[in-house]
Amino acid sequence: MTTANSTAKTLKTTGRAAKTTAKGTAAATRFNVRHWRGLLPVHVIAAAGLAAAAANLSVWVWGPWAWAVIAVMAATIWVWLDGLIGDLDRSVQAPAAAQLMFGTASAVALTFAAAWAPVWGVIVAAGTVLAVWWWAGSSVFTRYSRSERRVRAMGAALHALGACDATRVTSVSANAKGDVEYRVYVGDADRPEKFRDADIAHQLHVDAARVIARRVSAGDSRHMKVTVLHAAVTAKKNIAHPALDPANRAEGAAWAPGSRSVLDGLAIGHVLGSVDDRESAARVFTDNPDAKCIGLVGMTGSGKTNTASSLLLSAIACNNLVVAAADAVKADLGEYHAPALHRRATTIEEVIADLEALERLSSDRIQRLKGMTDAEGNRMRNWIPTPEHPAILYPVDELTVMLKQAKPAQADKLITLMESLPKHVRQAGIVIGFITQSINANDVPTTLTSEYGSNFLVHKVKKAHDGDVQGWEVDVTERGLRTRGQCWVGDPDGGDPAKTMAYDADTAITKNAAGWDAMIDAYAAARPVLSAHEAGILGWPRTAGQTAGEAAAATEAAPAAQGLTAEALETEEYGEVELADIAADDEAELDDEALADVPHAARVVGVLRESEAPLPIAALESQTQVPRRTLQRLLGRLTEDGLIAREGASTATVYRLAA
Repeated sequence: MTTANSTAKTLKTTGRAAKTTAKGTAAATRFNVRHWRGLLPVHVIAAAGLAAAAANLSVWVWGPWAWAVIAVMAATIWVWLDGLIGDLDRSVQAPAAAQLMFGTASAVALTFAAAWAPVWGVIVAAGTVLAVWWWAGSSVFTRYSRSERRVRAMGAALHALGACDATRVTSVSANAKGDVEYRVYVGDADRPEKFRDADIAHQLHVDAARVIARRVSAGDSRHMKVTVLHAAVTAKKNIAHPALDPANRAEGAAWAPGSRSVLDGLAIGHVLGSVDDRESAARVFTDNPDAKCIGLVGMTGSGKTNTASSLLLSAIACNNLVVAAADAVKADLGEYHAPALHRRATTIEEVIADLEALERLSSDRIQRLKGMTDAEGNRMRNWIPTPEHPAILYPVDELTVMLKQAKPAQADKLITLMESLPKHVRQAGIVIGFITQSINANDVPTTLTSEYGSNFLVHKVKKAHDGDVQGWEVDVTERGLRTRGQCWVGDPDGGDPAKTMAYDADTAITKNAAGWDAMIDAYAAARPVLSAHEAGILGWPRTAGQTAGEAAAATEAAPAAQGLTAEALETEEYGEVELADIAADDEAELDDEALADVPHAARVVGVLRESEAPLPIAALESQTQVPRRTLQRLLGRLTEDGLIAREGASTATVYRLAA
């Protein structure tokens, strides 16, 4: 009895000791996890060694039967530790469980193979890996998604540049080409200008040409967009203008002749770094729609002429836009588009005459707007272009050089017209454009550029103020526009300008002349027709595609078009001419030269009346003895008035009396 009581008492005491030890061990373990968790790998290896030593000592003292007791105790401790791990934070459960497995394996290895040296090497190596996982697992072993890694990398780059804690990356997206776009919220202590393209590229260890950083919208200092291109822009191949592909001009295709509208904008190229690789367009009409004049700026060699060619090509593809060109300096802007142009001025006098004619047409159209309605029957206050009532685009090439070459009186007249026309011709659907190497106030008056708003296409310039467009916060110098053909395209509705890689048109002009000419001819056949009334005001042909000689005749007829009055023509015996409505003030301004043309016109009509066959201009010059330039002017005017008819083209052109 005494022995039984003594045994029960011993077991009870042992149980209480085990329970107290367990509580103390649990408390120590929790304290260790809470305060000394960094030493857990050391504790595990030490515990494994201690367990192996205890097992060997027990077997040595009690014999082989001690293995059963050791196995039971080991299983109990393992389950107990596993329960403790289950109570830990989820962020450390995985490495803690790995430590438990490692400790178990180490205890077994040290118990049965402690004398084998490789065992110690494996334990040390495995323990080192698990220690790294435990100590820095959140940054080393955590698997982040690609977008998370990108956000972390961009955030690190911004904060390396001195960003405040509030500045952060809010979203990231990528397109099919691999271009990545980051949206960044800028904190109160920062400004978007603080984070420049080149600095961000340096932090990301990429080519500076691959990074584009700018505000999301003008005036917004809280949000910016950083685009990292998949490949450097300098390595990108220029994309040919889509109209050059015959498949795109097939019936029903996007660039089929006569299928496009100027209200959708004039395609220039592709927006650099856009996730959807969207097209960039020069919009000469707003969403209202309201016509907007346009300027194209860029230093020599920046790709300005190529962009101008793409602009004209996109313009002649529209079925509701009459296109003319003024290239009195280089005579190159409209050279390769001439068959599809209604007018091409090659002298300063012709440019001035055209601008004055556009001013008269503007007044006429604004008067006619009072009685016009749109497709829904609403009263029109702005001229909405349609194929029957097209808008007019008139770009002036090399404006700065032209002003320097012009005589003082001509330069003053040009400046006056270029400044005044944008104020009122826009309502009449007339778009005036200019192309120049600089919009510096020393070269082009600010009173002129201010009338064009932000609707500019700006290529690389020598100095920032050469392309300083009001309201733009972009870099237009070599750092901002590194490659020939890159340009900023403005938004007439007030949006941020789009950094654009212009379409390539020059290569087709120089290396595929036959394909280019075939394309221009296809578009020329679908060009809109000016009404007889408006053609009479402008002194332009009603249809596009006139030769150089015919264009000169029509142009020179413009100032004198109002000079051949009905009364003057009735004094000659070649029939009555039905002219467009002539204002009384125009008749009062008839000069002696205009009246002197009347006898010449009579001789031309008389020769054609006596001839049984149509006559070329050389035969008419010989038989009438009228100077060639005067004869060209009269033939153009009489053809427009319906007195005579023109047949053939180029050198095969002949004239006869109209039926």
